[in-house]
Amino acid sequence: MKRNKLAAWRRVFGLIFFGLLLLSFADFTGFLPTWFIRWAGYFQFVPSLLKFLHAPSLLAIGFLLILFITWIWGRVYCSWICPLGVLQDIVARLKILKKKRSRAYGLLPSFKILRYSVLILVVAGLLSGLMQPLMYTDPYSLFGRMIHQLVFPLFLFLNNYLSGYLSGLEIYFLKPFPVTGFQPASLAFSVTLLALLIFLSVRYGRIYCTAWCPVGSFLGFVSKFSIYKIRISKESCTSCGRCAKSCKAGCIDYHNKEVDFERCVGCFNCLNSCPTGGIHFQKTFRTHSLNFSPERRHHLWLLTAAGTGLLLKPKVIWAEELQKALVPAPRLNPVTPPGSISTERFNDICTACHLCISACPTRVLSPSLTEYGWRGLFQPMMDYHTSFCNYECTRCGEVCPTGAILPLLPEEKKLTQLGVAAFQKLNCVVYTEETACGACSEHCPTKAVHMVPYKEGLLIPKVNEAICIGCGACEYACPTLPHKAIYVKAHTIHQKAQKPEESDTSKEEVPEEFPF
Repeated sequence: MKRNKLAAWRRVFGLIFFGLLLLSFADFTGFLPTWFIRWAGYFQFVPSLLKFLHAPSLLAIGFLLILFITWIWGRVYCSWICPLGVLQDIVARLKILKKKRSRAYGLLPSFKILRYSVLILVVAGLLSGLMQPLMYTDPYSLFGRMIHQLVFPLFLFLNNYLSGYLSGLEIYFLKPFPVTGFQPASLAFSVTLLALLIFLSVRYGRIYCTAWCPVGSFLGFVSKFSIYKIRISKESCTSCGRCAKSCKAGCIDYHNKEVDFERCVGCFNCLNSCPTGGIHFQKTFRTHSLNFSPERRHHLWLLTAAGTGLLLKPKVIWAEELQKALVPAPRLNPVTPPGSISTERFNDICTACHLCISACPTRVLSPSLTEYGWRGLFQPMMDYHTSFCNYECTRCGEVCPTGAILPLLPEEKKLTQLGVAAFQKLNCVVYTEETACGACSEHCPTKAVHMVPYKEGLLIPKVNEAICIGCGACEYACPTLPHKAIYVKAHTIHQKAQKPEESDTSKEEVPEEFPF
């Protein structure tokens, strides 16, 4: 009876964490409070670790609790908490896919060289400031990217369809939302990844977790020293093989009556499948387990050195950033979100999970393609052709799970200069068509863009760079196509704008929709 409860509790916890994160990534209305989104990702290993390294707080120690849990019970994180792990379990249990499974699970190769190579590559990348290995292997970020690209638009489409249908019946409680931030390359990546996960889950169980995932590999190393482990009783076991057939990790060798607990993901299906009760989850901790061999001591030293390097690296980068000089360049660099501090820092920490993109109320954040170069593929950027950054909004920093976007107070955000607006007179309709416009000035929240006399009663825009914050409201409002007459030149390191005089600021809020 006790064994049955373990598997049941695993399903309950897995569905709770999966549901919380699904809601966080698929919330297109901004209904969920930021504290809900923060706590939903509290126990996610990589976001919590990066958050702790770059913005230490009690809300960023989830990874330490995961390590503690792993030391006691093994890799239960992989089946109880990890959303990508739970997604694989859900896929494998779907009847339509379950019928296509050609065989039961069984013992799989350990893939030790592959999984530790990926882990070393990820750690080496982090130490050298390269996020790409982590971005394409971290389960949380991969899950978020898939949900944002596949589930988020589906919910949005259903909402807009129902909104239109109910409007015809004069029922208006649903509000339509614009579809923005579409990136074909990111969508193709997510579709391919989901198809691959479905194939592997149905065919080979949790092979992604045991052969590729760096979080799983690291926790697997820790689980070698766990207090509680799954053990096969050599007296009770009849070598029937039922435990191996139910093992999604493929880590049970029933012929030799051994379990590779380093690969065990803590699903506990084997406990319920054994007809003789010959497999147990029991305390196995012994004092001599801590007497590491020279080889193990070497591995432990490498991991300690890597962790120390990660702790020191952000401080070194921060010192370098403060000494760098700003090099203004017209759209040579994408505009990074408020709170990201600098392009380099953002590229070094962001895992492209897309949670900020889902949470952005104005949909100004969009997945990048080549804007950051090859190192920043799919990382968020400010797309001012699609929308603008709301003057009062601080949501992206509040929900960011890694600390790539730091939370800002509204007063602080209003003085954070992401870039400055640049006026291109040759594109302006006042110059080309000699007609009045002023859309950019009308929607500038700080009045950094203001109208000055031009000729024959016409006014033309002029930019006060000192009070411009680079929110993109002017660029989004500009009606000229295909090129804007005013655009935001990004700061590679965010600056502080001067506070506008009371007479220069509009007391009206920037409207959510523009007339153009």
